[in-house]
Amino acid sequence: MSSPLASCGALLLLAALMFPSLAEAEDPASNAPDAVDTEHIFGFAEGADIGEKGERELEITAYGIAGKSGQYAGVLNETALRYGVADSFRASIGVLTDYHPISGVPGLDDRHTLNVFSGVSSEFRWQFLNRASSPLDLTLSFEPQWQHIDDISGQNQQSYVLPVRILADMALIPEKTFITCNLNYTPTFARSGGNWPLQNPFEIILSASTATPGKGFLGVEIRQSALNQHGFFSGRALFVGPSFFLKLSPAIVIKVAWEAQIPAETGGRTDLVNYERQEIRAQFAWNF
Repeated sequence: MSSPLASCGALLLLAALMFPSLAEAEDPASNAPDAVDTEHIFGFAEGADIGEKGERELEITAYGIAGKSGQYAGVLNETALRYGVADSFRASIGVLTDYHPISGVPGLDDRHTLNVFSGVSSEFRWQFLNRASSPLDLTLSFEPQWQHIDDISGQNQQSYVLPVRILADMALIPEKTFITCNLNYTPTFARSGGNWPLQNPFEIILSASTATPGKGFLGVEIRQSALNQHGFFSGRALFVGPSFFLKLSPAIVIKVAWEAQIPAETGGRTDLVNYERQEIRAQFAWNF
């Protein structure tokens, strides 16, 4: 992957070139605004839809991480309340919880701890384009967080995380098949001694999801993560895996995604020091 921006742009350009012919093949009624809310239908990636003005949503998202040398696992949870301030703007507030059973992992202290309150999260999303007037959904997300527990080691460590995300998605076949590209830049200030060194993780996710019988979506995605500590895309990991989304009722949806780290396309090996071998994301969302 020579450049994350080039890869994302190439995917969306290909979809844009395909879109007119796909639209022509559909029934004329399919030219109506898309009824599918794309936010949750992908895996670790997210769609650009944000809901309507006045819409309220309770969202519970759990991340499971496992697969370092020794016995290592972690469960990171966010419980958030989201509110549609306007048709193109949404704000959220949430609390963080985590659980870490760690034993015999090089570089990490053994621990078996549950932190019911490990931090506070927030989110502000602006949607600039939507499929009602364009084949492309485009949203900017800013998600400030404060944490007092380190996600990987489970030890006490204050940090301020300032993720900025660009979310773009497109319907290849209206209401049936969608693709998305997420660009995630996550400046992080984590206290170390008396200093607050800056970390600059960057991530690109390319994902596709298609409708299944019974109000579900089945997807697949590839995710490239980088620490950027010693140059752009240094200390990186490549993940791939499937996802499944199901709409249980008009107000309740769930999804599950699993990804495994595979050898990076240039280094030819996995990085189990800075990353895990496997990651799982499970999500429950209730509109009320």
